[in-house]
Amino acid sequence: MQLNALLDQNVAVLTASRRLAHAVRAGYARYAQAQGRTVWRTPRALPWSAWLGQQRQQARAACLEDTSRLLTRAQARLLWDEIVASSPAGSALLNPSSAARLAARSWRRLHEYLIPLTQLAAFDAPEARALHGWCSEFVERCRALNVVDEAQLAEWAFETGFEPCERLALVGFDAVAPSMARLLARWRERRLIVDAQSARRRAHRLVAVAGNDASAELALAARWARAQVEAGKREVGVILGDLQTRREEVYRVFEDVFAPGMRTTGAAAGCIPVTIAAPAPLISYPLVEAALLIVELASGERPALLAGRLLRSPFLAGAEAERERRALADFQLRDKQLDRWNWFELERWAGLKNCEALELSARRLNALLRAELNAAPASVWAERFHRMLRAVGWPGERPLDSAEHQTLLKFQDALAEFGALDPVAGRMSLTEARAHLRNLLSDTPFEPETPSAAVTVIDAQSSAGMQFEALWVAGLHADRWPAPVNPDPLIPLELQRAAQMPEASAAGVRRQAEQQLERWMSAAEIVVFSWPMSENETALVGSPLLGELQMEDATLMAQDRTPTLRELIFAQRPALTSAPDERAPPLSEDQARGGARTVELQSVCPFRAQAELRLRATPLRRVSLGIEPIDRGALLHRVLFEIWGSLRSQEALRALDDSSLEERVRDCAARHAMQTLRADSRARSRLAALEIDSVVLQTMRLLRQERERPPFEVRLAESAQQYTLGGLTITLRPDRIDELADGQRLLIDYKLGDSHQRSDWLDRRPGRPRRAQLPLYALAQGERLAALAYVILAPGAVEYRGWSNGASVGGGVQPYPEGVRVHLGDPLDWEGLLHHWRFTLTRLAEQYVAGEAGVDPLHQACAACHLSTLCRIHERAVGEQSEEWAGGD
Repeated sequence: MQLNALLDQNVAVLTASRRLAHAVRAGYARYAQAQGRTVWRTPRALPWSAWLGQQRQQARAACLEDTSRLLTRAQARLLWDEIVASSPAGSALLNPSSAARLAARSWRRLHEYLIPLTQLAAFDAPEARALHGWCSEFVERCRALNVVDEAQLAEWAFETGFEPCERLALVGFDAVAPSMARLLARWRERRLIVDAQSARRRAHRLVAVAGNDASAELALAARWARAQVEAGKREVGVILGDLQTRREEVYRVFEDVFAPGMRTTGAAAGCIPVTIAAPAPLISYPLVEAALLIVELASGERPALLAGRLLRSPFLAGAEAERERRALADFQLRDKQLDRWNWFELERWAGLKNCEALELSARRLNALLRAELNAAPASVWAERFHRMLRAVGWPGERPLDSAEHQTLLKFQDALAEFGALDPVAGRMSLTEARAHLRNLLSDTPFEPETPSAAVTVIDAQSSAGMQFEALWVAGLHADRWPAPVNPDPLIPLELQRAAQMPEASAAGVRRQAEQQLERWMSAAEIVVFSWPMSENETALVGSPLLGELQMEDATLMAQDRTPTLRELIFAQRPALTSAPDERAPPLSEDQARGGARTVELQSVCPFRAQAELRLRATPLRRVSLGIEPIDRGALLHRVLFEIWGSLRSQEALRALDDSSLEERVRDCAARHAMQTLRADSRARSRLAALEIDSVVLQTMRLLRQERERPPFEVRLAESAQQYTLGGLTITLRPDRIDELADGQRLLIDYKLGDSHQRSDWLDRRPGRPRRAQLPLYALAQGERLAALAYVILAPGAVEYRGWSNGASVGGGVQPYPEGVRVHLGDPLDWEGLLHHWRFTLTRLAEQYVAGEAGVDPLHQACAACHLSTLCRIHERAVGEQSEEWAGGD
C-alpha cells in the first residue's frame, strides 16, 4: 500500500527487473480499481537501466552541444563480436562469439564495481591481457562513433552531476553495485530518494518439504499452488532456480495439474491459468523461424531439410489451400536427392508439383533477388528482408492468434533494431546480413502477454522484490544453494575480491543467499521451502541455511490435491475385453508374391513384414550431403556384376595383370558412379571421387583373393528366377553363383559392412533366423549346392564368410559345422542344415501368406525399425511392466 501511495504522488519507482516493474504496474491497477476509479494515470515504474537510458536521452536532447548517442544492445553486441574476432587473442579461440559475450559482461562489471581499466594492465595473466585489449579497443570504437554504452550510464550521471527531475523510490534491490550506490547517496542528500520499503514482516508459517527427486518436487509445488488458488489466494508464487532450462517440463506439469483437459486429443489450443516467467529466444517461435528460413533460402544454396520445412510451413501464401500438394512435394523431394536448394530451385519444384501459389510466390521473390543482391547497409537490408517476406505472403493467410500476433509485432521491432546497425556495421552482403539478423533474434527474449493469472512461476533472480500471498521456493539442496563460487573468468580474482564482488568469494555468495532467504521469508504469509532428496542416484540434503525450519511430510501436503489427468484416466479405466488382432487378410494365389526380403522380414518380425510390404509403411528417404549406404551398395554391386560379366572365369582373371585389371575396374566404377552417385554439388563431386577410389580398392582386394581360390567359373543371374515356397512365389536374383571344378556350386551374396555373420543363418528363436535371404537362395539351387558365403566388403575387412558341405571352396568358407557353436536344436550336419532351412522357411512363407502379423520382433530388431509408432511395442512393454509391478504389490 505504501508503494501505491508513492505512485499516487508521482514518485517514479525503479525496479531491479522488468518483471518486477510489470508487477508494480499491475498492482497499482488493482489498487486503483479497488478505489472505484475508471481511469488513472499510468504509474512511472521502470527498470533502473531503462530509466537511466531515458534520462540520458532527455539530457542529450536538452543540451545541443552533446551530440553523442546511446549504443543499443544489438549495436554493442556487434561491436564486441568484431573486436574479439579480429584481435590476436580472439583468433586462437574456438568460439570467439562466446568470448565476446563474456567480455561484454566483464566490461559491465568493471563499471558497476568502479574498477579502472588501467588496473588490468598490471596483471600478466592472458585473460586479463585479452580483456584489457578488448575493452581498450571498445573505448576507442565508442569514441570514434561518438556513442555511449549502457554500462557507462551510471558513470556519466555521476561525472556530469546529473540530478533527476522527479523523486525516486527503489524496489527489489537485494544489493546495490558501487556505481549505483554513489549516485543514490548523492541524490539522497538532496532528498530525491524516497524510502519505499515498508517494515518487513516474516511469514506466519514457514515450512520445509523434501521431494523424492526434482520431478516429484515440481509436482508437489504445482499441486500445492492449485490448492492455494482453490483456497482463495489470488497471488501465488513458485520460485525455481533452474526455470529456464526446465521450462517445457514446468509447463507440462502445471498444465497437467491446472488444466488436464487441454491435454486431450482434439482440445483447442489455449493457455494454462499460470504465468511461467521464462521467456524463450524470439528465434524459437515458429512464425519467426519461418521468416528466417525464407531469408536463409534466399542467401544461397541451403540443405534440402530447410526446403522441406518451408514446404510444410503454414506461414506462406497458399499454405492452407495447397497443404496436401506441398506435403506430397516434400515427400518426393527426398527421392530427388538434391542436397542444396534455393528459391530458384524451389520455384521450379513447385511448378513441377502443381503448387501454383508457391510457384508464384517464389517467382516474386526471385525477381527481388535478381535485383537486390549487392552489398548494402543494415537499414537497406531490413527493407529488403521485409519485401522478401511480403513477396512469399508471410505470415500466411490464416488469421493469427493473440500469441502469434504479438510475435509478429516483436519480430518487426527486432527487424527495425537490425536496421539501426548502420553506424557500427557498414555495408554487408546478404550472407552477413542474415547472420547478424539470426544473432539478434537469438539474443532477443520474448514472452507473449497472457491474461493475468493467480500463479506465477519465476526464477530466483527475477523474484527480487515481488510479494505474494503464498510462496513455494524449490531446489534448495545443499549442493546448489548457496550457489558455488563463480568469479568472473576474465577479471583477475584479486581485483574482484578487492571490489567485493559477491560471486568471487564464498563469504559473498553466502551473504547473497542469506539476503535471498530473508527476502523470501517476508515475501508472503505462507512460505514453503523444498529440495529434492536425490538426483541421478545421488542422495541430497537440504541447505544448511534453512536451519531448524519445521519439516512437513510431502504426502500430507498433497493429500487433498486434485488428481491429474493420467490418474483420473487410470482410475476410471473400463474393464476391457481382450481381442487380439494379429492376422491380416490372407493372400490369394495371384497376390502371394514377393522377394527374399519377404521371408526375411517375416522371420525378424511378422508385423513389420505385413506393414512394410503390404501396407507400404516405408520411412521417408533421408536427404544428406554424404553418400547413402544404399547408393554405395548399388555401386559396388554394379561394378562387380560388370567385371565378372566380362571375365566369366578365374582363368580369365589370372590372365590380367594388376595394372590392367585396376584400369578396367576404375573405368567401370567411374561410369556407374555417374549414374548412381549424382554429383550435383562441389562437395558431392568430391565425395563421389572418394567413393570411386574406395570401390576400386575394395574390388581389387577381393579379386586378388579370388585368384588364390580353387578353379571356378562365374554364373551370373541374367534374369530373375521364380521359386515357390509355402504358397509364396518368390523372385530370386542371387548376386553371384560360382561353378566349381566338380560341377557343384557356390552361392555368393555381397554385403557392405562388417556386421554380417554366418551365425545369423541359424535360428535366434525356434524357426526364426535373423538373415534368411541366403538360405532361401540355397534352397532354390537344389542338390548342386556345395557352399554359400557372404563376401564382406568393408574398409577393414574384405573376406569370405560361409559354410560348405566339405568341398574345397577357399579361405573363409568352412565345412559345416566346423567352427560353429552348435546349440540344442541346431542341425548337426550339412544335409540336416538344408532340411532345417526348407522346413523353417516354408513355415515362414506360409505364415506370411496366411497374414500372420503379430508384434513379435527378434532381440534388438526394433533398434533398426521405423515402425515403433505404428506397432506401439514400447507401450506394450510399459504395460507389461506395470502389470508386473501391480502383481508384485
